[in-house]
Amino acid sequence: LIFLLVSGRVRGKRNQILRCVTVCLGLLCAVLLCSNIGQFIFYQTQPYYNTLTQEKEKLQNDNDNLTAERDRLEISYDVLSKETGQLKIILSNLTKDKDELQHYYSSLITKRDELKANFSNVKNEKDQLQTSFINLKQERDQFETNYTDMQRKLEDLQTNHSNLTATAEQLQTSYNNLQREKDALSILFNALRLKEVQLESNYTVLKREKDQLQRSYNTLNRNKHQTDQSYNALRKEKEQLQTRYNTLRKEKEQLQTNYSRLATAREELQSKVKRMTTKLNGMLPMLQLKFTKIISIAHWRRFDISCYFVSTLKKNWTESRKACIAEGADLLVIDSAEEQVFVNELLDKRERQNTWIGLTDTLKEGVWTWVDGTPITIEYWQPGQPNDFKNQDCGEYVSSDKGSWNDDGCFASQNYICEK
Repeated sequence: LIFLLVSGRVRGKRNQILRCVTVCLGLLCAVLLCSNIGQFIFYQTQPYYNTLTQEKEKLQNDNDNLTAERDRLEISYDVLSKETGQLKIILSNLTKDKDELQHYYSSLITKRDELKANFSNVKNEKDQLQTSFINLKQERDQFETNYTDMQRKLEDLQTNHSNLTATAEQLQTSYNNLQREKDALSILFNALRLKEVQLESNYTVLKREKDQLQRSYNTLNRNKHQTDQSYNALRKEKEQLQTRYNTLRKEKEQLQTNYSRLATAREELQSKVKRMTTKLNGMLPMLQLKFTKIISIAHWRRFDISCYFVSTLKKNWTESRKACIAEGADLLVIDSAEEQVFVNELLDKRERQNTWIGLTDTLKEGVWTWVDGTPITIEYWQPGQPNDFKNQDCGEYVSSDKGSWNDDGCFASQNYICEK
């Protein structure tokens, strides 16, 4: 080829045709050389091509496996994302419920203490009234000689009545406060219902956020290692949230139990306060009536802490008791030997006067009790009495040197003795 090129250069100027031939031959030789080189390269690279084909197929299989694993991780991530969102919502709700129940628990404890204090005050006032009543009984001996002192004590009772009225108004105010608390609880229940509606709207928002997370997850697929780390972190967070959820649920149940116990105690205290108020309101008019009648009636005889009246009219046992009750008293109840002697001195011993007293066995035949429901503690029956002759169910006092008791028919008309 070199020889031809050299010859071509030497003879180039001689013959243009020879030059063209030389160029064509050179090009042909170059083409032949290139084909030989290409054939050599083809046979040398064929084994490498087969190896690359096998590696390509292996990489394709690895790519399919990675795609399947990516799909599985995507599904697991979706499930964990849903569970995480639900557990966060539940945790938030339980935390709010816990705080609200704790607040109401503290409020109920404070109100229970207030009710206990009010109950103690009412009880102390009752004891004071009871003490005042005992003192008034002891001072009743001076009523006949000192009307002015009695009037002053009546004014004191009027003041106590005003105090009791104020106490009753305070109790009514406490009741109204409890009623308002009940209304507040009802409002709270309605607020919880509204929160439920808000949670449903939050669920819609979370669903949209889930779609956004899905798009973010497609981006996270580019890094499998980061996805595995996120999966492990979410699983640990799920376990922690589950533990906190169980703890909060137990605390909620305990607070609910405490709330029920306090509500029951509050109802019991309210019932006790109402009963005490009713009893005090019922006692005051009776005390006023008793002392007013003691002052206005001059024909009553006093002994110890009681007053006695011997009627001039004759009535049967039932009508006699009604007449005593109308006077704010009841038929005579004898519970001491001194009282027996005093009653005997009230009657005319010479005429052997018989008068009705508060003895009867109408409730149970043969079991004699006083009209105030107390049993007989001391007896002064005549010999052979009571004999229940012709259904004699009522007791009478028979005047004599010492005085005695006898049973008689309740329909008989005779005098009676009242005591108050």
